[in-house]
Amino acid sequence: MMKPLSFLFLFVACTHTLAPLKGKERRAAAARANAAYDRKDFDSCAAEATKASDHSTAACCFALAGKKTEAFEQLERAAETDATLTVDWVNHDEDLASLRTDSRWPSVQARFAAANARLNSELLQLYAADQADRQDPSSMDWAQVSERDRQRKARVNEIVAAGGARVSADYFNAAMVYQHGGTPADALRSHELALKAVELDAENARAKWLAAASEDRRLMYEGKPQKWGTQYSRETASGVMKLWPVDGSITDEQRDAMNVPTLEEARAKEAQMQLAAPSQ
Repeated sequence: MMKPLSFLFLFVACTHTLAPLKGKERRAAAARANAAYDRKDFDSCAAEATKASDHSTAACCFALAGKKTEAFEQLERAAETDATLTVDWVNHDEDLASLRTDSRWPSVQARFAAANARLNSELLQLYAADQADRQDPSSMDWAQVSERDRQRKARVNEIVAAGGARVSADYFNAAMVYQHGGTPADALRSHELALKAVELDAENARAKWLAAASEDRRLMYEGKPQKWGTQYSRETASGVMKLWPVDGSITDEQRDAMNVPTLEEARAKEAQMQLAAPSQ
């Protein structure tokens, strides 16, 4: 399963009878799905992922639970709705291994290939490489990753300047690379690219979140309070993760419209990170 990365949650879930959850309820279902996956309770994972509309996670959990028909249905939905998923992911994710000998598998591959063909393939691969570098922060070589970030950012700039970004997902992929640039100017560029992604597709929830998160990151880099409450920092002396100060100008209703957790959720996440931190 593609596990959610820090600060970038991938929507976690399959049924025609349940209305999709939104906002805080969807995020809670996604968290329950991930917890169930970790304890190998794949039926519960699939059920909670279904509620949260994360089709890729749901497909993985259905496959691991031996429910192939439901898994294929979720993969078809993932191909239609999640532009960050690649054919390479479909072909290599171990959780989907049981599906690859099924007669329905070539159709799934074709769906993802068609979906990927609508995007700028290089921007998609740059995004995938950016995310792969961050799968295990505890073992990252930051010097090497920072150099790769610099190279990715330069190439993204060339592609966008040449008109290579055409659809919402292209701009989201470009924006995420810039989000990891490390400077206020990079965060501002990420914000601009994410806003363009939202302009092209008002239903692109990831781009909405990134537009807010990149604005917060720029403010944090500048030493100012953030607006949305998406950013955390590690205290130098204690090593404790803290929610960066929030200026209070944004309501939870506005956060929900931008696919951003409420302040209550942000503070709960802060508490969880502090509990999970190794003792000094």
